[in-house]
Amino acid sequence: MDLNHLLYQHQRAMMRSRDAAGVLNPGAFGLVRHYQTRIDRFQALMGVSSRPAWCTPIGAAS
Repeated sequence: MDLNHLLYQHQRAMMRSRDAAGVLNPGAFGLVRHYQTRIDRFQALMGVSSRPAWCTPIGAAS
């Protein structure tokens, strides 16, 4: 699975974590965490940051 697909699935899991009335479904966050963990591992394997350089304040450690 490539990074874009992982990001897509993570976004879908986040959207499904609420029902039609906007009420959070606590059980749905397991899938959100699953995809976030996979994304973090994939980014570490690729040696890339989890955020763009322009998001890091000047002088802050990345």
